[in-house]
Amino acid sequence: MKKKIMVCAGGTGGHIYPALAVIEFIKDKHYSVDILFIGSERGLDRTLLEKVNLNYRIIKSCGLVLNVNIFKKVLNVIKFAFFFFYGFFQSLKIVLEFKPDIIIGMGGYICAPVLSAGVFTGVKITLHEQNYIPGRLNRVFSKFARYIFISFSDTAKYFKIDKKRIIFTGNPLRKMIKKSENTGFEFEKWGLKKKRFTIVAFGGSLGAEKINNAVINLHNYFKDNDKIQILLISGKRFYRQLVESKKNIIRSEGKLIFKIFEYINEMNEVYSMSDLIISRAGANTVSEIIEYNIPSILIPYPRAVDNHQFYNADFLVSGGKAVMIEDKFLSERKLVEVIKELAGNNWHKYKEMKKSKPGGIKKNSAGLVASKLMEV
Repeated sequence: MKKKIMVCAGGTGGHIYPALAVIEFIKDKHYSVDILFIGSERGLDRTLLEKVNLNYRIIKSCGLVLNVNIFKKVLNVIKFAFFFFYGFFQSLKIVLEFKPDIIIGMGGYICAPVLSAGVFTGVKITLHEQNYIPGRLNRVFSKFARYIFISFSDTAKYFKIDKKRIIFTGNPLRKMIKKSENTGFEFEKWGLKKKRFTIVAFGGSLGAEKINNAVINLHNYFKDNDKIQILLISGKRFYRQLVESKKNIIRSEGKLIFKIFEYINEMNEVYSMSDLIISRAGANTVSEIIEYNIPSILIPYPRAVDNHQFYNADFLVSGGKAVMIEDKFLSERKLVEVIKELAGNNWHKYKEMKKSKPGGIKKNSAGLVASKLMEV
């Protein structure tokens, strides 16, 4: 009889990509496993899932936003309650039909109704926490979970449960994103040159307007520099506006090479070319920076739940791998100041960051999660 595993995740790539990494590993190693993915109809879920060969179902769900005025807070609670119960009964029907041996929640508000259906029907549940600070949903369901997989070893202290149920696995990365000796340095493909110092900037799967604006204005400071090049991944929603408003800068690059792309799927190639990353501090980004050993300038998203991106970034800063700029202090001047600090004294600080190896890192994270799921 096939083992049946239900995987739920949704809302952002930060939850979905680790889930796909675990599924990818299971499919590669355990051919007799039947996997069903549960996603939401919002966010990146449907777009990403349609690109992979995967049995999936979409249910309705809604996040709970409380940091608003009292009127909106009441409306948000009512909306959340309605979608929660709607999604719960959808999930209950799916669980009873699919009859999973185990459910793993990989994060996102979609997990609330699915995990509730699992607990209600007596199906074993497990959780994966990508961030340094656990999300509210994982804290709630931790008391019901057989195992909680964590990406940072220190995260264990935030769960008030038997520590034997907490397993430090790291954050699963897809095969295509993992570093390989065969990864090509195809600079020409992206309009770049091989021997230049390459700065890559992006703001997560959806882009970040403030990072885009600060990075595009780096051109004013480095336009006569023939030693560096900048690649900006703007995000689809900002690309046209950015190119249109800055077309004069882009057309008159001078000695600086400055390229803008709205989205790049081959991030393994991008990381292989990168000497310095400028980005938000989502859990996936932090894990990928560690995987490729790239010094970084991190700008945590200030409205992330429980400010978790700050703590993700602080992990790399404490390990000597990154410099953090809080969003409220971000500007082109601040970026230039930090870049010049890294480059000063013959790139002394940058070289120290390059040598740094943050502690508490796990390899083969997807395999560690998958092996535990197969044991249950």
